Amino acid sequence: MEFSAILAQFGDAIGMSGLSLDADGSCTLLFDDAHEITFTCDAADRSVLLYSEVGKASDLREKSDAVRLLSASLLGAQTGGAAFAVHEAMDAVILWKRYDDCFQDVAGLEKAVNDFLPQVAEWKGRLREHTEEAPSSGENMMPGGFGMFV
Repeated sequence: MEFSAILAQFGDAIGMSGLSLDADGSCTLLFDDAHEITFTCDAADRSVLLYSEVGKASDLREKSDAVRLLSASLLGAQTGGAAFAVHEAMDAVILWKRYDDCFQDVAGLEKAVNDFLPQVAEWKGRLREHTEEAPSSGENMMPGGFGMFV
């Protein structure tokens, strides 16, 4: 199934009928009133990128934060398979993950969001607090994702 159709079904499932990609093949959604995730589809290579800003590049403590981000994203070991990038012009640290032709249905997209969203929340907290470990409150860190979808 084509990603635009899966995205439309996903929108229906979360109460946002009519959800679609813009002219650039992207769609940005806000989750939990705090976490924007952008979905960008490349129809030519049948891939979808999920990405989110998790911090300001200008807030990074030079070497210590950079080494921590690189270490955490080594083969996706501490990021659920996602990686980091720095977009200097936007002053943003971006967490992103690429999916290759894996969304056969809306359940696959829901799983991807439920896997990616906790990583976004966790890394926003880590970068905000400049901590090595996840935020101590444990909020948004429920096993199996946020349980947002029925």
